[in-house]
Amino acid sequence: MTVPSGREHPASQPAVLRTREVRDRALFDLDDGPVTPSNRADLTATTRLLNGLLASLIVSSLQYEQHAQAVPAPSARPLADFLCTCADRDRGSARLVAARIGHLGAIGDYEPQHLSARSRIAFRAFPDGDLTGIVTQNLVGVRILVQTLQEAVRWVGDDDPTTRRLLERLLEDKESQAGQLSAQSSHQQQARERP
Repeated sequence: MTVPSGREHPASQPAVLRTREVRDRALFDLDDGPVTPSNRADLTATTRLLNGLLASLIVSSLQYEQHAQAVPAPSARPLADFLCTCADRDRGSARLVAARIGHLGAIGDYEPQHLSARSRIAFRAFPDGDLTGIVTQNLVGVRILVQTLQEAVRWVGDDDPTTRRLLERLLEDKESQAGQLSAQSSHQQQARERP
């Protein structure tokens, strides 16, 4: 017997299309909320990864904020404004990461004593307002986050598509910040070389 075009025999359909099986799987462990049996991620390891990212984003946002306040010259106001924007974006990203940790059944770790230990970003202040130091430190920090996010996207893979999409969105934002800070670093370098 020939199967009509566009229709398959029910036994050959992927599990996601078999209504009864999907319903049975959805009824399993209702307390897990959005985490269904089709999520193949190691939830403990994923939560640990996301908590490290959460700490890095919080430290990064604090560093951006402190550096924006340290910018001394009115002529560097555009840099200070950009750093404030980056701080706001990192705080927003941290909230998204914390929300995803919650979706996975855990709680984001905001404990101040643990933040610096889990962060991949090392906070450094520039109370003297050294613009070159500020730009370089933030460029290094954002490049660390770009690498961290790239590794995380590869590690998560297809096991948890929602977490992967979140990480990819954050990666895109961080790559944009890195590009802008790199341009600012070149500008600072040229300013130093002028007679």
